[in-house]
Amino acid sequence: MADALFPTPAGNTPLPPVRLTSAQEDLCRRLDELYAPYGLEVQPSNMLRGAIFASRTECRRNPDWRAQAAHSLREILYPILRSRSGPGRDTVHIPDDKRTVFERYGSALLDQRILDAIGNVYNRSSNMAHHNNLSASDSGFEQILVDFENFMGQALTRQLDLHREIDQMLRGGPPSET
Repeated sequence: MADALFPTPAGNTPLPPVRLTSAQEDLCRRLDELYAPYGLEVQPSNMLRGAIFASRTECRRNPDWRAQAAHSLREILYPILRSRSGPGRDTVHIPDDKRTVFERYGSALLDQRILDAIGNVYNRSSNMAHHNNLSASDSGFEQILVDFENFMGQALTRQLDLHREIDQMLRGGPPSET
């Protein structure tokens, strides 16, 4: 048989890198800064890029794309939201509790509402990553991603960011994305 009769194997047509928005690039930088003191092996920015890559339209023919993308988001949050001790916690260990991790970073907006919302994003992404929500729609993952970006963006806002926004408002313009 001629090779032309066989379909192109999966993975033979590489996709170009994903293009992130300026807000997503900023979140990637902030996530890496958040975890920098803890020396993790994998940068969270790469996991966020992976989640966005796996969820792009060209990848949605893969029936497991939601679980793969959700797993990346879950893994970003795992080190700060999981218990500090116990079996299975040796590979990703951060000695500080979640509030201390964000305070050490310099979070200016952190409150219990934001911590609860981040925990909710973690739970939803974990359920999707572990195939617990097999009826999940594309919009279900997209909402998890929007919430992840929103609440992590709030949690990773520093006092200096707020001063920049105030300065911009006093100059008469809307806050610019950085």
